[in-house]
Amino acid sequence: MKTYLNWSALVVFAISLAGAAADKPRVFITESQSLQLSGDASLGAAKGSLLVTGGTSPQNIEVMKTFLQRCPGIIVTAKREKADYIVRFDHEEASPITLFVRGNKVAVFNKDHDLIYSGSTRFLSNAVKGACAAITGASPK
Repeated sequence: MKTYLNWSALVVFAISLAGAAADKPRVFITESQSLQLSGDASLGAAKGSLLVTGGTSPQNIEVMKTFLQRCPGIIVTAKREKADYIVRFDHEEASPITLFVRGNKVAVFNKDHDLIYSGSTRFLSNAVKGACAAITGASPK
């Protein structure tokens, strides 16, 4: 009887965790990098080549990590089509000339692709804090 109670308590706990995870908004994090094109120009029957580059920078992974640490009320997803929100992030490297520039820019869009929040900060953690507050409806601390 005691084993049955332990198993039933475990099942109820697992179901409640699954339900709690289902209630969390899913967030897709990306960077707004422009595509870079390069290739050979040619005329007539001559064929040229074209190279399209772009993608995820190492900073994008750091943003995801910071979201997981600072915003436990969300789920970060790799599938854009499953996301409730899209967070677009841009980072400008600091230089000796621009020490006080707000180099972390963030924009949050809802499922309808409407902008619901934008901001810029010096620190990544503050950019994440503002985006998290917009997504979860909490006030930034």
